[in-house]
Amino acid sequence: MKQLVVLFLFLANIAFAQEIDVPKEGKALVYFTRYDAAGFLINFKYFDGDKYLGKFNHGKYMVYECEPGKHIFWSKAENFDFVEAELEAGRVYIIDSRPQMGAIKAGVNLVIFNKELSNYDRYKKRIFKSLENGTRYLPSQEDINKEAEEIKDLIAKGMEKFKKLKSEESERIGILTDGMFFDKDYFVEKDFTKKE
Repeated sequence: MKQLVVLFLFLANIAFAQEIDVPKEGKALVYFTRYDAAGFLINFKYFDGDKYLGKFNHGKYMVYECEPGKHIFWSKAENFDFVEAELEAGRVYIIDSRPQMGAIKAGVNLVIFNKELSNYDRYKKRIFKSLENGTRYLPSQEDINKEAEEIKDLIAKGMEKFKKLKSEESERIGILTDGMFFDKDYFVEKDFTKKE
């Protein structure tokens, strides 16, 4: 019986590993997920610095392929939340968007998926399930360009907010270092400083 359980877990890990995309040569992949259904109708907007990536609500996820190196990922709901990242080529990263209570609508808290999270095993199952059951968000470039033009003031405001928090050395900026990548059901970590 024990051997059957081990075989099942092995096959389940293989099946999930096949669901995760592999970046193209010299690129990195970032998965933006949203497993928590709180505020499920509210779209969170996602950015890489001043580049608008799109918006989606609960039940969807986004895969973003980009150059390795430094990035400022952020999201906007009622609030702003930021992750400063150092990405490696050939690696996959997961940033989950946790809804939080806001005054008028849901706020967002970007959480770097890693083994230091409290209740990591339960959280891991929820993230994987959201990828398995979710719909990949695939906006057209035309839609992205149109929305980016409509929210250019918001993008400028978000970058100013990041600069202010950075100058204050705020702990409200998540830190994703080059070692915090997805690797067959676990992360290798060098540093994790964002408060939960």
